[in-house]
Amino acid sequence: MPVLKTWTVMLIPHDRGGTRTITLCNLHFWAVAGLLVTLSFVSAFFYQRNAELLHRTQLLRQANRALELDNSRIPEVVQTPATSRDEVRQAETRLRSEYDASIAAITAELGDLYEMETKARNITGLAPRGPQKAEAQPAAWAGKGGAFSGAGAIVFARAETAMRPPAIIYGMARPSADLIVQEIRLRTRSLGDLVRDMEVQKEKVERVPSGWPMARNAGQFSSAFGYRLDPINRRLSLHTGYDIRAPHGTPACSTARGVVISAGYDGEYGNCVIVDHGGGLQTRYAHLSKIDVATGQTVDRRKTVGRVGSTGRSTGSHLHYEVLVNGTPVNPAKYLSN
Repeated sequence: MPVLKTWTVMLIPHDRGGTRTITLCNLHFWAVAGLLVTLSFVSAFFYQRNAELLHRTQLLRQANRALELDNSRIPEVVQTPATSRDEVRQAETRLRSEYDASIAAITAELGDLYEMETKARNITGLAPRGPQKAEAQPAAWAGKGGAFSGAGAIVFARAETAMRPPAIIYGMARPSADLIVQEIRLRTRSLGDLVRDMEVQKEKVERVPSGWPMARNAGQFSSAFGYRLDPINRRLSLHTGYDIRAPHGTPACSTARGVVISAGYDGEYGNCVIVDHGGGLQTRYAHLSKIDVATGQTVDRRKTVGRVGSTGRSTGSHLHYEVLVNGTPVNPAKYLSN
């Protein structure tokens, strides 16, 4: 254990009192020194803080004097308070008129947008997705009487047509800003749903066989779908497609978007291409002199799949065109319209 150094201090009074002795060690000395340092630091901190507060107070006083000086330069406010009140009222009236005009213009634009969406849904036959529910309305709007109040857009959807999209402010003369914001959000969602549904519908339409299966409408009809006398053995048999007579090498085209599932020689069909359009729909192009696509290839409508020829069981240059539904040939007449 280290030995603490000690000092003895004797206090001798001037009168006849007794002498007092005080013993000090290192610990006492450092404690007093630490206390002095702490007091010095706290004093410096509060001195600096007080100086900053004084500086900020001076800045605020200067800013206040500058504002008072600016206000003194406006004679209308100080000298003619009545005129100032009139000007304030006029400014408020003007701002209110501008606000009402803006609300009316936005409401009209949203109404036009609503009608345009309704027309688009009527043309495409795409009804709004899911149940037509409007957003929750403020209590101040509900319960004021009339058929429209409290029912929201559901009234319009039931009263007019199922193709009408949901709405919140449709038919209101002066909707609040909150209702307009809700209507904008609702219109955005509804139009987004319509665009996505139209994209799906477009994909379906592109995959339905339609039109003449020859480039530039070339060729002439030579044999229909159904029972006929076979041109080779002269016996009654079912003809499963349409025969289109055309010069050798005439391009044969896909009548819809799809994927080639077969491209090669296929017995009596000769060089043959089969395109799968999805949904159980397929088309067959037979007796080709040349095949221009490969199995697994995606083809669009009017894409050349091969060239007219007379391969397989054929009596001359022509295209045998079939439409199959779930693997069964059907009459392609309704798919041949341009």
